[in-house]
Amino acid sequence: MPSLSLALCGGVALSGDGVSASGLGAKAVALLAYLAVEQGTHSRDELTALLWGEYAEEKAKASLRQALTHLREAAPGLLRVDRTSVALATTVDCDVTTFLRLTRDSPRLAADCDVTGFLDDLHIRRSPAFAEWADGIRAKLVRRQCEVLAQATAEAMATRQWREAVRYAERWVKAAPLDSAPNAALMEAHFMGGDRALALDAFAQYRSRFAEETGQAPERALAELAERIRNAGVAAARRHATEEWYAAAPSFQGSLIGRRGEWDALTSAWRKAADGSAQIALIEGDAGVGKSRLAEDFARWVSASGGTVLRGRGYDARGGVPLGAIIEALRSGIDAPGLAGTDPQWLLEVARVVPEIRERFRSLGSVASPTTADAWRLFEGIAQLVSALADESPVVVFIDDLHWCDADSCTLLHSLIRRLDGASVLWCLTFSPGSVERDAPAARLVRALRAFRQTRALALRPLDEDGVWQLLRALGRVTAPNGARRLAARIHEVTTGFPFYVIELLKTLFAQGWLTVDADTGEWIVSAQDSDGPTGLTLAPSVHEAIAERIECLPNDLGEVLISIAVSARGCRADVLSHIHGISRLRAAAIGDALVERHLTVEDDGVYRCAHPVIARVVSDALGTARRRELHRGLALALEITIPPNGESPDPGEIARHAEQGGERAMAYRYAMEAATSCESRFAYEEAMTWLDLAASVASQPADTDAVNRTTARLLEAAGWQEIPRVDRDAMRAGRFVVTDLDLPARV
Repeated sequence: MPSLSLALCGGVALSGDGVSASGLGAKAVALLAYLAVEQGTHSRDELTALLWGEYAEEKAKASLRQALTHLREAAPGLLRVDRTSVALATTVDCDVTTFLRLTRDSPRLAADCDVTGFLDDLHIRRSPAFAEWADGIRAKLVRRQCEVLAQATAEAMATRQWREAVRYAERWVKAAPLDSAPNAALMEAHFMGGDRALALDAFAQYRSRFAEETGQAPERALAELAERIRNAGVAAARRHATEEWYAAAPSFQGSLIGRRGEWDALTSAWRKAADGSAQIALIEGDAGVGKSRLAEDFARWVSASGGTVLRGRGYDARGGVPLGAIIEALRSGIDAPGLAGTDPQWLLEVARVVPEIRERFRSLGSVASPTTADAWRLFEGIAQLVSALADESPVVVFIDDLHWCDADSCTLLHSLIRRLDGASVLWCLTFSPGSVERDAPAARLVRALRAFRQTRALALRPLDEDGVWQLLRALGRVTAPNGARRLAARIHEVTTGFPFYVIELLKTLFAQGWLTVDADTGEWIVSAQDSDGPTGLTLAPSVHEAIAERIECLPNDLGEVLISIAVSARGCRADVLSHIHGISRLRAAAIGDALVERHLTVEDDGVYRCAHPVIARVVSDALGTARRRELHRGLALALEITIPPNGESPDPGEIARHAEQGGERAMAYRYAMEAATSCESRFAYEEAMTWLDLAASVASQPADTDAVNRTTARLLEAAGWQEIPRVDRDAMRAGRFVVTDLDLPARV
């Protein structure tokens, strides 16, 4: 007897060689379904009671005989029937029994089975016992499907396969639309995949669905997750491309590949930090190996888990805002609930460098002008603030591109790590050893941190050829078993497996029209090429050339703005670009967004900067000396006459740097002296010295030179003060007293 297949979900169908099921009645099909699912031998009385229980006994038996006859005619050899019992005589490949078997033997395979709609299109009259049985099987299938989908979603999340996690979570939500667990998993999967908007849309749909069905609001935990996602880092930019070859380009934000060990190390460190033992994670590797991507995904995971994330970064530019990376990290936590637990005296100290604190806590008093002896108070204030945040919820302090941090930022970071050894803080630092000299402040800091017992050094390596292939399969939704292997081998040969360079080459393939996306399946496919065009694909010999090819294809206005952004190093706001190029701010923002859509820039809090230092370097290297000088001059003048949206004064250090390289010596001197004064107010003496060096190199008048000399002498004297007053630091924590505060009569 040939094997038979029976589908009971999403439509009933019996198929197999020699099978003719077109004339089967509803109750004959129902009988077959029962025999297939409830395997074994069944008595005739049981079957008549199941399907014809409301009939007279003789009529019920006659109806059973007729149904059995129809089944044997439709599939000869299907049944084994005697005077008292009925059973299947052959194996039937049934989707329901296959699914139930897989739930025991291989839950991951079971998760890919669709068992919704069990017997939904089979309408049986006057058979309440069968309807009750079908309802029970239907509930069992839904319950088991939810179990395997929950397990598959959790496994995909644990292995950082965000796209797979979204797919399983969506099917889980479809199976249990009102349950909070699948909806929370879907939100988290979207968020971890880099799409905050879809995560919040998933919550909005669940909230509407839940209110319509129950008239109530969603569970508090789900609402809190949505709020954490809403307040977390900026989601990936949405594309609104105009040119055909950009409109056809997909998102290149895929799941993490080849980083399982590093991810496990980070999550392990997080658990220890959450238990009150501060940890340090040093993510090291060359530029383009994926340090920032790993740390960003981990930061999103922490945010979704209820932790607080403080984000800061160093910038590849000489000088800048003193303590810039730490200040940026503190600003990112300005809305964190634990901030209010910081003692006001320490909030006042931190407000010296983070003025936004005064906007949140308007009742804060004023702070006296800083003196040399007050330097330790700023450090202690920042430590108290981070400690207060950690008391509310565990904290991750994520400093990206540590190698570009100035000496004062490194000194402060080292002090904070030592000071907060017992707090629930994980210090997550990315560092490129090859980007700086061995005597750079960050290099020295990293060597010191390696000696700490709580430090975990995670050295990222490029992907091997198989890893590149897995990345291509995930991004391109490749379905063929060996699809994209040759392309992966060629790309690995060109890029040596650096993920950033892999993605850049893939963008080039889309930009040049070689690849596109199947509109129905989302799978990457090779575009149809003009018969008169080239017959073979030649990748650029280097990633720099691949990026250069994409830049050459830009319209003139986009290319000019990209050059200004690249030369600025730290990025430009729309108003700065407006002044440089003589266009409206709206037009400047539109061009900036167009560059974001082309994956050449990113936008962060209104500032456009190159998406990667390699892109900035490729653009800058193509400029001549005269043009580069004029661009620096234009940037200096534009920064001078524009005021940042937060109302702060323009950064004098940035203006001084651009003015000096733009040939504006007097302007460079003036702002270098302002930058030195600003650094002194923050006790960043070493940084202040660098600006005095610049001021000395551009001073043209004897009086200017004398001012630089006198300021240098004063700062050298101030920087020589190192000793921190002996204080009971633990006793100064918010809400605590020291013994001398208890100035009341003692009981005798």
